[in-house]
Amino acid sequence: MPLHTPVRVGHGVSIGHHGELFQGQTEDHGGERRRCLVSLPCNRFISRARFSPSEGDRIEVSPGKKKAERAFRLTLEHFNAHNIGGKLTLQSNIPERKGYGSSTADCVAAVLAAAASIGRPLSDETVARLVVHAEGASDTVMFHRAVLFAQREGTVIEDYLEPFPRFDALGMDCDENGFVDTMSFPPASYTRREIETFQTLICSLRRAIRTRDLSALGAIATASAAINERFLPKPMFSEIRRLANCCGALGVAVAHSGTVLSILLNPSDPQLERKIGLLCVELSRLRINRTIRFATDRSECIGRPTWRDTHSRLSSTFTDPI
Repeated sequence: MPLHTPVRVGHGVSIGHHGELFQGQTEDHGGERRRCLVSLPCNRFISRARFSPSEGDRIEVSPGKKKAERAFRLTLEHFNAHNIGGKLTLQSNIPERKGYGSSTADCVAAVLAAAASIGRPLSDETVARLVVHAEGASDTVMFHRAVLFAQREGTVIEDYLEPFPRFDALGMDCDENGFVDTMSFPPASYTRREIETFQTLICSLRRAIRTRDLSALGAIATASAAINERFLPKPMFSEIRRLANCCGALGVAVAHSGTVLSILLNPSDPQLERKIGLLCVELSRLRINRTIRFATDRSECIGRPTWRDTHSRLSSTFTDPI
């Protein structure tokens, strides 16, 4: 039956991510392979949506992002809400086609704005299904807890029932002139040995999130990133990985269908600022001159992606040999 609820101004907000903590493939008990991931939340990137209702049934979207529009319309259909018109306005600071989850964040924000405009709640799982239906694949930014997600199916494989652990991270774009279209990028074809490695990593992931073991999670991220090198190599990946290890970082994480990479650090480390300084110095020597510092705690969304020039961090304070 058509919905008879008054339509109001609706808002939606979503964070972005900085690649994945983990991405791979697992096998279920029937031997069927399922692609899955755990996104790395980034509190510097935010997409916002606002729906302002008006007379008639025409929906205008500004800017004209087709995936977000589909997500908005699918949400109204989900609630059997018809003859609704108005303007959906999207605002985002998330760069596109780099591995930051720009389209998913737009879709999540649009779904939440649609639901808010008709006063209907949505579970994270339903948001995920709607977003995957709208864009074909998704990350996990709609979830307020850590999950292992089948990104092309829109279903949760494992629910860890815990918030995503807090990392401090130093992010960078390994190919500033490059772009990756997630849907046109061919899915990785993993070997049997790689599938077995993923199974082991997922077991470790389950335990590490439960115990908040950041060191183990950093190792899992690094292992997943290393496997990805066969399918989408990151310039200077080996050098950055060695640098992270020498500076006492927890590990590295990459966008498995993007150009970005991050170095993961423990926010409770008393040497955190010194390590950040050392990393900036050494990254500059690798000609990586822009970095972004972020946290994976979505409760502290900042939404201002301030890029740092690593040259500005050069100081005698941070010139210790590594």
